[in-house]
Amino acid sequence: MLEIKSYNNLEQIKKAVELLKNEWYYFLWEFLREIDDRNDELIIVLSKDWKDLILTCIHSNQEELPKISDIFYAAHIFEDEIYDFYGKSIKWSNNHILRLHNYPKNYFPKRILWRPIVNEKQEYVFTEIKFEWEVKVQVWPIHAWIIPPGHFRFTVDWEDTINLDIKHGWVYRWVEQYFLKEKKLQNLLKVSWEIAWDSKVATQRTFAKLIEKSANLEISEITRLNRVVILELERIYNHLWTAWAILNDIWQWFLLNWFLEIREDFLTLNEKNYWNRLLWWVISFWKNNIDLTKETSSNILETIYRIEKRFKNLVNISIESTWIYDRLLGTGIVSKKTAENHSALWLSAKASWLKQDYRQFDKNYKEFNFECVLWENWDCFDRFKVRVEEINHSFKIIKEAIYKLEKLGFKNEKKEIQINLSDWYFIWRTEWHRWENLQLVYIEGWEIKYYKFKDPSFVNWTLLEYAVLNNIIADFPVCNKSFDLSYSWFDL
Repeated sequence: MLEIKSYNNLEQIKKAVELLKNEWYYFLWEFLREIDDRNDELIIVLSKDWKDLILTCIHSNQEELPKISDIFYAAHIFEDEIYDFYGKSIKWSNNHILRLHNYPKNYFPKRILWRPIVNEKQEYVFTEIKFEWEVKVQVWPIHAWIIPPGHFRFTVDWEDTINLDIKHGWVYRWVEQYFLKEKKLQNLLKVSWEIAWDSKVATQRTFAKLIEKSANLEISEITRLNRVVILELERIYNHLWTAWAILNDIWQWFLLNWFLEIREDFLTLNEKNYWNRLLWWVISFWKNNIDLTKETSSNILETIYRIEKRFKNLVNISIESTWIYDRLLGTGIVSKKTAENHSALWLSAKASWLKQDYRQFDKNYKEFNFECVLWENWDCFDRFKVRVEEINHSFKIIKEAIYKLEKLGFKNEKKEIQINLSDWYFIWRTEWHRWENLQLVYIEGWEIKYYKFKDPSFVNWTLLEYAVLNNIIADFPVCNKSFDLSYSWFDL
């Protein structure tokens, strides 16, 4: 059950955050909601043992917000976002902007009911480091394939990176605002899988669970198991893609094509079984648009059994290769302390010995036994090994889920239902290849009044700035790929 605590003023909510940190709560989110032309609501989400706690405070939109980043450092990027979108200042903060748009003065994209007046237009700030031999290398902007652009500004001492500024936000797509305007839930479900190409299933499933939770709808066992299968299929093809990208950046041509070949096998399988290589539009509310049959489940099992041994041999060759070992071991280190301070999520955490795998607490995975993958060298090599081990877990989970579906007979009840939403805050998370796809919705009068996404990339991009320190600038690509960070999830 989601717990919500409301406070009368902003100082009270900051003191509550300080106390909760001492009780081992960790930081998830901080954002603002516009109530009317006079008032805003500050919302902070903390979590402990996978139980979420929402702290709220309605206050005048003229008030400065308390600085939460001096309690949880990871909050700094959310505070900057609040300033960027709402023009809301934070006490004792530099308030630098996240996005590179040349917006007019006093224009803030999410301010609908009131326009704040800022005396000086905030400039986009980069870190300045000056010494005798410093050289700045700017990569600006990057348009890599179909991803939105990004800006990377390196300061190097000869070959060693001594500072990296990462600035994204060239594209603001109004995704979250669209959820407030569109009234048809099915249309919103379609929008959710347009956010990023690599997260169709996870995003659909999370939004569907939010609505099902609000409407008190319980899905059938067959629907639940089908969703487990497609979530793990999505995890597999994404991990294989990133493993390929890591090997590509260290020029391991004799191995990387084998990873790509296996990935292609799974994409072809998806197209054969679900009519789409990336599993678009498979999940709906209370049901799935496409469920497995005896024939399609046999296709999946045949593919896994055919690939498992080949994949195991490929992984052994990769891990035992002295060239790969030399290039990845000790490269892109993120210490456990740094990961904790930045509220590192998923891969960045697992490769820094922080236990995070929501599937072990998700009742939809209740009967599947597997260990959370952990490594403790904190480098690119560990992040590579986490991926390949999770692929093996996915093989096991899919096989178990299909065996259970066979016992249930595959047949699922198909009928139309009436969805009646309850008024309140609702949060749902889905474990996926980048860790948790987290979404929050506030419903009032049977309508969505506030909607918020969070992808691990939003906080994990800052970890990359630490990972590249004291590495040669040529190691940046492999460090970047090892984190598997998303541009699209930053540009909502």
